[in-house]
Amino acid sequence: MFKPDGERRSFSLPRTITVIGRREDCDLRIPLAEVSRKHCRFIIDNDVLRLEDLGSSNGTYHNGERIQQAIINPGDTVQIGPIIFTVQIDGVPRDEDIQPVPAQALSGDTRVPSGTGASPTEAPQNEDAVIDLGTEGIEEVREDENNR
Repeated sequence: MFKPDGERRSFSLPRTITVIGRREDCDLRIPLAEVSRKHCRFIIDNDVLRLEDLGSSNGTYHNGERIQQAIINPGDTVQIGPIIFTVQIDGVPRDEDIQPVPAQALSGDTRVPSGTGASPTEAPQNEDAVIDLGTEGIEEVREDENNR
């Protein structure tokens, strides 16, 4: 995750099916109104990484396109609410080649549509994250609103 101060944080997928959402029981928790309770999931199936939207209100985006499901490759971007992930698989792309991606470059307007249950105001400052699918140790990530 590229924070406004330039600090970067990587997240590993903790299991073969990793659910991302706002609920506390999600594998990767993003406690923001723009993120559905159970927003999407990553599925590792042999050598293939898939992303599936779980009926989220604001959608899941793969390389800037709203998807229901997609095959994910190294270097691809995934946007969930205002958070943009860059996927790194076994060190590809290299750490030094991964740069923050402005949300506007992928999906345009960052405001949440009205009627979604989220505030129809400007989304929080966009942050970028790297999903590291390396074979090293796996960390479970839990974020809380106080850390944002």
